[in-house]
Amino acid sequence: MFSSVAGIVGSPGQGNYAAANSFLDGLAAYRRDRGLPGTSLAWGLWEQASAMTEHLDDRDEARISRVGIAPLSARQALDLFDAALLSDRPFVVAARLDQRALAAHRDALPPLLAQLVSRAPRRVIAEIDTTSVSKSGLLAQLHGLSAEQRRQELVELVCGNAAAVLGQPNVADIDPERPFQDLGFDSLTAVELRNRLKKATGLTLSPTLIFDHSSPAGLAAHLDAQLDTQLDGGAPASEPPDRMGRFNDITRELQLLLNQPHWDPAEKARLVARMQELLADLTGQAGIQPEYVDDFKDDIETATERQLFAILDDDLAP
Repeated sequence: MFSSVAGIVGSPGQGNYAAANSFLDGLAAYRRDRGLPGTSLAWGLWEQASAMTEHLDDRDEARISRVGIAPLSARQALDLFDAALLSDRPFVVAARLDQRALAAHRDALPPLLAQLVSRAPRRVIAEIDTTSVSKSGLLAQLHGLSAEQRRQELVELVCGNAAAVLGQPNVADIDPERPFQDLGFDSLTAVELRNRLKKATGLTLSPTLIFDHSSPAGLAAHLDAQLDTQLDGGAPASEPPDRMGRFNDITRELQLLLNQPHWDPAEKARLVARMQELLADLTGQAGIQPEYVDDFKDDIETATERQLFAILDDDLAP
């Protein structure tokens, strides 16, 4: 049977495909355990396009290469196929790994691939919070700059990370005024860019960041506004935390989750029960009258996913 390396290391945005291939690998092992013939060959990426890979563009190939999967030539693939036929293992992986790419992206690798990368000697300061280090380094870099210089530094930060996510070798190819979607971003690369900028800035950033701020220049302006209060040594200790901002970020992430198809009724029932618990706790703290709580309960029991968010926004916002 032919399966895919996606079942071994995962494939962003293709959880169903990865699971199906893992099933084939498990089926081969199941048959072998019962004395029946069975071999599953998990293929990596081929250089030659097929019906399964002809839709992949440069951006997709760059994303695959970042987890260290290099394309196989036809000759390499056939040699691996011959070797698999001689193996007595129930399933084998036929893939080409790029050790340099694995090392370069060590911290973002799936656990299985991370084990293949030799670790650098552990330093005593390895326990330092890298987010804090990144944030303090960025603040030091921005400190003392004029508003225009600061904006330019942040534009370069956004464009540099955007180029890395898209696999663009030249940052100059990223036009700061061009919409992210026109640059080639999709939902997967949007989240990857958000994660990079979150680590670089230490800010709490929404997963819908690039849709809320459509161009690198617009996003840089947003980051500038968020970082501005911290450039003079941080916000005053008396300033209350932005709880609603954090709440809105969480609800946006939850909305993305709820928008996924095929929610099972039992899962939805558990979700509703959990939200009822949260609302009961919140209404109890706020001293809301019982009849108002009953209204919440009635609304929640009949609400769709989108209506759940409307209830949260309308009834809980200050």
